[in-house]
Amino acid sequence: MKRIRFLALLMLAVILMQCALLPISAQEDAPEASAPQGPAYHVAAKAALLIDLGSGKSIFEQNADARVYPASLTKIMTCLLALENGNLSDIVEVRESALADIGQDSSTAGLMVGERLTLENLLYCMMIVSGNEACNVIAEHIAGSVQAFVRMMNERAYELGCRDTHFVNPHGLHDENHYTTARDLSIITQAALKSENFCQICNLAEYILPETNLSPERKLRTTNMLIYKSSSNPQYYSRARGIKTGYTSAAGRCVISEAVNDDLDLLAIVMGADTSIQENGDLLMESFTECRFLFDYGFDNFAYVPILSPLYPVAQVGVSNSAGAEVVAVAPAKEIKLLLPVEYDAEAIQTVIELTDETVNAPIKAGDVLGTVRVVYNGETLDETQLLAIADVAKSELSSAASGTSAYIQKNWWKWVLIVILVIAVGAVIALWIMPRLQRKKRRRQQLEKRRQLLEERFRSYRDEL
Repeated sequence: MKRIRFLALLMLAVILMQCALLPISAQEDAPEASAPQGPAYHVAAKAALLIDLGSGKSIFEQNADARVYPASLTKIMTCLLALENGNLSDIVEVRESALADIGQDSSTAGLMVGERLTLENLLYCMMIVSGNEACNVIAEHIAGSVQAFVRMMNERAYELGCRDTHFVNPHGLHDENHYTTARDLSIITQAALKSENFCQICNLAEYILPETNLSPERKLRTTNMLIYKSSSNPQYYSRARGIKTGYTSAAGRCVISEAVNDDLDLLAIVMGADTSIQENGDLLMESFTECRFLFDYGFDNFAYVPILSPLYPVAQVGVSNSAGAEVVAVAPAKEIKLLLPVEYDAEAIQTVIELTDETVNAPIKAGDVLGTVRVVYNGETLDETQLLAIADVAKSELSSAASGTSAYIQKNWWKWVLIVILVIAVGAVIALWIMPRLQRKKRRRQQLEKRRQLLEERFRSYRDEL
C-alpha cells in the first residue's frame, strides 16, 4: 500500500513540473526567418537598414541595432501619435510655451504665438519643412503638455516592440538621452505607413499652407531631396516616396525613404551620413546619395521568384468510399513568391509536402484542407501555406455501407468472437442433451407405430376367419 502511494505522489510531482514549464515554452517565439543575403555592400554612414515591405524582411543591415541619434526622424513618431489621437480638422492655437525650446538656428515653419491652424496643416509644417515648433504645438494639443506627449511617445514605441528607443522631445533636437536604432525606426515607420494620411503628407514635395489669422498663404518645400523634382537637384530619385529627413551635428545626415519598382517595395534607413563640399562649392548631404545607392543595391540584387501557385496542384490524396474519383488533387491555398538574390541557387529551393492523411473518406468539398506545404531555401523555411482540395468528390452509399460494415467488424471483433463461442455452446447443448431425447422420442414413436400395425393385422386376420 505504501509503495502504491509513493508511485502516485511521484506521478503527481512529474505532472506539476510539466505544467510549471509549459508557460515558459509557450512564451518562446520562433525566430523570424530572414531573407537570403545578397552580395557584400557598405553604406557610408553610422547605420543603415534596407527592408522589403512586402515580406517585412531585411535584405541589408549595417549596425541596425546600434543606438544612434534620430534627429528629425523623431517626427515620424510625433506624426503617428497625432494621427492616432487627434482629428485633422481640429483648430489649434500656437502658444508661447511651444516656442520656448526652439533656437533661432532651428528649422521652423515660421509659426507665431496666437496663430491658429488646423491639425492637418500643422502636420504639413512638421513633415514637409521639418518645423520643430509645430511638433511642440501638436504635442500640447494632443497630450496637454510636451512632457505628457513624450510619455505617450515612449509608451507607443514600447507597444510596437522598440526596445532600444527613448524619446526626450517630440522634434529630435539633440539630447544624449534621446536615441533609437535603425531597426526600431523601421518598426515605427512601418506602423505609420499603414495610415493613408501619413503617406499623403510625407510624400508631398510642396504644399500651399492656407492663410491664417496672422499670416498670408505660404508655400512649404520639402527638405527631402529624394522626392523634390528639379533640374538643379541631382539627388532626385524617381522611385522614391517620402518619408523624412533629419540632421543635427551629433546625429549627422539621416533619411528614411520608400521606393517601389516592380514587385519590390523597399524601405531604406540611413543614419549618420556625412556632409561634404563639392568642387563647385555646393553642399552635399550624403544621406541622400547613400540612400539612392542603397535602393539601387536592393533593386539590382533582389527579386521575387514565383515558387507555388493555387492554379497548379502539387500532390494527390487517395479517397475512400467515393462515387467516382479514387484520388483528389491538392493545390496551395495562396501563391508563394520568395524574395531571393538575383544570383540564387535554384537547387537550394525545396517544397516539403505534408498531407494530413494518405487517404481520406468521401465526401470531399473543394477547399477542404488536406495538408500543408513548406518552401525551404538552404534548409530554412521561408514560407508555408495550406493544401486545399481542388474539386468535390461525392460519397458512394454502397461502398460506404460495405466499408462501414467492415470497419464495424474490425472495431468490434471481440463481439463476434463471443457470438461464435455462443453458437458453439448452443450446438454442444443441442448435441449432448436435446438430440438424445429427440432420438428416444423417435424410437418410441416407431415402436408404437409397429404395435399399431401389428394390431391392425391381427384384427384383419380375425375378421377374415369369421
